[in-house]
Amino acid sequence: MFKMPFFLFSLFLYLCCGCAVGPLVSHETARTVGQSHHELIGGFGQAGYVLKWNYGLTDRLDWGLQWESLSIGIRGKYAVINGKDDGLSLALALGTGASVGGSHVYGDIIASYLAGSWEPYSTIRVVHVTNDPVELSEKDTGKILFAVSKSEYVYGQVFLGTRYWFNPRWLLSLEGSSLFSLSSGFEIENNLILGAALGYRY
Repeated sequence: MFKMPFFLFSLFLYLCCGCAVGPLVSHETARTVGQSHHELIGGFGQAGYVLKWNYGLTDRLDWGLQWESLSIGIRGKYAVINGKDDGLSLALALGTGASVGGSHVYGDIIASYLAGSWEPYSTIRVVHVTNDPVELSEKDTGKILFAVSKSEYVYGQVFLGTRYWFNPRWLLSLEGSSLFSLSSGFEIENNLILGAALGYRY
């Protein structure tokens, strides 16, 4: 009677631990928030919830925190081209953190273009994931039900989205993304991740 729920719980843990991922959403343009300014973003979509905080260390350099359903971490972004009031922006970002069942590091190349209230953006992300080793066994007999040895894999993600600025402080972000494998150990097909977020800059 008690073995079936334990097995289902073990299977759930296996699925969670067997395939760790990095951040699955972006909701971020190449423009920085500006020195000593903050940006708060909260959103929801097919990847679950996301909460982000960015702070401008300089006019070209931001750092921040990102908390999602399956991961949490820190990131930094440097704007190579920073169209503060309009036009093209181009930035590079690096991040690291903990995932459900592992850890991750990633890099982004971000391009965006501010034209009036609209700011479309595109991001290419490469993520390196390290899974934690996991072993679950039956409590009574000690028999191993399954084991996950430490493993690593790399995948990519492409984002297309846009921000709509209601005014210089409030924004709405809409985006879609797709993942693709760059190494063995991570296989995924027919994926599309959609999401929306509201943000406030001050």
